[in-house]
Amino acid sequence: MNLRERIVEITSLIKKHREYREACLNLIASENTPSPLVDRLYSAELNHRYGNYTGIDIEAREYQGNRYITRIEGLAQNLAKELFGAEYVDLRPLSGNIAGLAATLATVGPGDCVLEAPNGHRYAKKLASSRLKVDLSARPLPWDGPNSNIDLEKTKELIRRHKPTVVTVGSGIFLFPQPVREIREEMDRSAPDSTLIYDAAHVMGLIAGKRFQDPLREGADIVVSSTHKTLAGPQGGMILTNDRNLAERIGNAIAPLLESNHHLGRLPALAATFQEWLACGEEHASSIIENARALGKELQVRGLPMVGESCGITNSHTLHLITDAYGADKVIEDRLETCGIIVGAVGAPEELGKFGLRLGVQEVTRKGMTLVHAPAIADCIIDAMNGVNPESVLNRVRNMAQKFNQVRFTLE
Repeated sequence: MNLRERIVEITSLIKKHREYREACLNLIASENTPSPLVDRLYSAELNHRYGNYTGIDIEAREYQGNRYITRIEGLAQNLAKELFGAEYVDLRPLSGNIAGLAATLATVGPGDCVLEAPNGHRYAKKLASSRLKVDLSARPLPWDGPNSNIDLEKTKELIRRHKPTVVTVGSGIFLFPQPVREIREEMDRSAPDSTLIYDAAHVMGLIAGKRFQDPLREGADIVVSSTHKTLAGPQGGMILTNDRNLAERIGNAIAPLLESNHHLGRLPALAATFQEWLACGEEHASSIIENARALGKELQVRGLPMVGESCGITNSHTLHLITDAYGADKVIEDRLETCGIIVGAVGAPEELGKFGLRLGVQEVTRKGMTLVHAPAIADCIIDAMNGVNPESVLNRVRNMAQKFNQVRFTLE
């Protein structure tokens, strides 16, 4: 195969991928569709440039030629500050994972105890168990599996016993707001110099739309997040805080330790993302949550058990299905994709079963799903899980996907 043939093949594969995904119902809880405006402002030109700086002064660039890049980054920062009510915003992290690692590295010392939500990224555990063997005692927070939330009373006891330096809350299956205020109060009593980190990666759009919780106002010292899940921006990460000292420590942890250049092409797209949420956020977030609840109820009446049923199934974009009656979650995941429905296998709380799937409605909501579509989507999911005539289900899914051909909640 010569060079021209390879380029043709790559171009063809991109086209096939786009056509394939457009014909599917994407229910992956960590993906989304940016608006055409955001896509258009993703700048290939800026991605060719370097804009390194250390600390938190975006004017203190290590490279020349940054006069306009600095203004773009400052504009994006100011929009994020307005949107989230934060004094300090760092947009350099290239992912939510890097944001969490930076915040953790900035707030711990050798031998410190860190308490972390067990089904989140567990940044301290990653550092302690890596080949670097960072000297940290990383312990999981007690978790209430059936209700998909932190066990508050057991967590208070753990804080009193271990007096942690850092407590990190948040979840990779984030169904309900977590008891941030109550944890902060116990930290102030039992470990007054400790830092509370809130990992908002999955729910940042819902926070932006004022339909979830407000972690900085409830007592979190630092919020770490990705920028592309419910927030629907370009892939990347960010960190918020109202504490200058923490902002400076985080800045030094990001650069030059974890990153050098921070992929500048996403900054204009991020600015547009923040502006969209300032203009359309409450309606956008409300629609996501309403659609998730509606789909959850339709699946529930069709006999599919879910985590969090006693709490109302979900207050976010996510549903956590228990699939033991249908087979192993990886098998069901493949069966659904055969029918054009893309989900993620995540297991289940041991109190409820062994196998589970995580679904998110944020992308289909962005592309046109409303409450009236929930019954038909639930029917497709159940039929696909049961293996009922996959070709027929695939055709129904494709017909529905064709209807979800718009991008709502944007400025254009």
